[in-house]
Amino acid sequence: MTKSIETIWQQGFIDDKALIAPKINDLYNQKSQNIVDKLKRTFRWNIIAIAIGAFAVLVILSAFGMPALALFIASMLLALVWLGKKQLAELERMDKNTSSYQYIKSFDAWLKGLIQQYTKIYQFVYPAFFLACIAQLGFSNIGLSIIAGFQIDFPNVPVLFGVPIIFTGAVMFIAFLLSYFAGAIYQLDMKPIYVREFKKLEEIIADMEALRV
Repeated sequence: MTKSIETIWQQGFIDDKALIAPKINDLYNQKSQNIVDKLKRTFRWNIIAIAIGAFAVLVILSAFGMPALALFIASMLLALVWLGKKQLAELERMDKNTSSYQYIKSFDAWLKGLIQQYTKIYQFVYPAFFLACIAQLGFSNIGLSIIAGFQIDFPNVPVLFGVPIIFTGAVMFIAFLLSYFAGAIYQLDMKPIYVREFKKLEEIIADMEALRV
């Protein structure tokens, strides 16, 4: 006739309308909302920082006589800003009338999908940034003098479109590595910004699932 405390907690957590453990439901509702709101704010500020970075790149590189590179990098950064705003709009459409557990699981799925999508995008972005910078260097006076000096020292090295093939091979190999390790590089980029929030999110979900067992 009596129920264990564990059973009461589980039933109160699983059923949002139960009166036997309202404080537990309220606690996890509050925790869930707090971590989601914090991650959303961090993501918004990250988008703003990228937009500011795009403007700064455009101004600084143009001032140093590299308008083509400035426009290319700024355009790619603004594309990331557009994508981020689109993802935030998708998050706002998420159903908030579900239980705290269902909501935070939906948010976790959205977040993991976002990271997976950005990882695929950065497989292109990282090598594209690198190739654009190398192209700018290659057409600069410094780059042209390096190529000319190499051809004088190593005249037997084959040349492709005026560039020693060994240079082209090295550049393409580095671009390939940047694409291949894009996921790891992206994780390193995110850690200083999101690592604490990601850990708290995992802990909350783990606690909720432990109560549901």
